Amino acid sequence: MTASHALAVVAPEAATSGPPAVASAEAPRHMAVFAELAQRHSLAAWAARYLNIEVRGLQADNTLDAKSRDLVAFIRWFVENNGHGEIGQWLPRDTQAYLRGLEARGRAAASVNRAFATLRRFARWMHEQPGGVFGACGLPTRGVVELATDEPDCKKFERRDMHRLFKGADNLVMTQTRANARPRRNRAMLALLYYSGLRISELVGLRRDQYDGSYLVNVKRKGRARSKGVYVAKECRRYLDEYLAGERLRDDAAGTRVGLFLPAGGGESLTRRMVAKALDGIADEASKHLDEKIHMHPHRLRHTFGAEFRERTGSDTETAAALGHSGLQYVGRYARRSKTEREKIYDDM
Repeated sequence: MTASHALAVVAPEAATSGPPAVASAEAPRHMAVFAELAQRHSLAAWAARYLNIEVRGLQADNTLDAKSRDLVAFIRWFVENNGHGEIGQWLPRDTQAYLRGLEARGRAAASVNRAFATLRRFARWMHEQPGGVFGACGLPTRGVVELATDEPDCKKFERRDMHRLFKGADNLVMTQTRANARPRRNRAMLALLYYSGLRISELVGLRRDQYDGSYLVNVKRKGRARSKGVYVAKECRRYLDEYLAGERLRDDAAGTRVGLFLPAGGGESLTRRMVAKALDGIADEASKHLDEKIHMHPHRLRHTFGAEFRERTGSDTETAAALGHSGLQYVGRYARRSKTEREKIYDDM
């Protein structure tokens, strides 16, 4: 069961009488712990409400799962070190001590900062709720700063690898003849992720009626963001139109299925796991004559799009808009050279 199903729903009657009660369900261990903690501690109960309102159904299940783990770990630490779980007693010194403890246990700076980001968003949301839970002390993350980290390397594919991946996809179109094989669909997904920079969660959420022949319209992005239109490049349209006129038409002869990309065995849309497996099959085909397999992760295609778009436009603002970012905070990771490229620059100096 995914975290989104495991997280209990806030009881309506609790909304008018303080923090919500949480009912447990069969769930991953950390989610079961969360449900148990929320019955006894207001910090956990308010965290459950935050996840239900601000994360569940709005962000990917993996994001919900990660934020739940971060909050469970902090709440357990807080209760162990303070002897209670009262949210009004959460102070900046607690946040600082918890993060220092993570660092002392050898957690990477990026992991510590991710945990801090989860706490900071929860605290800010809590601070905005009526009633002034934090009182005169204010935000319990006030004055706490992130650990310094290097800007992460761009995880893009090299152009040679993209050539190999598309050639591998072409080979599968010519050679895969099983009744349940969908090589044109898989090639179209590879192309759309590469030419548009969509996240895999955004791709699996696409409906057939969102594609108008040139654009994907009203695309739901991460969180609550939406893009009015995502342009589909000419080469990508060729692959997508070929899939729609062939494999998808056969899979939806009645014209009643909703998803843009359909599973062969029925169902409205693909899952993230199905897409990842399909792309991994393309990488296997592309790598079969190589000494080292091309490491396929769907998000690398987004990094590749972002890096190439940034290189061609020279604009952080345009790149952020193309990627569906609301700000410029993360554009640097697409503009930065890969480790291999930096090493070559040093060697050529």
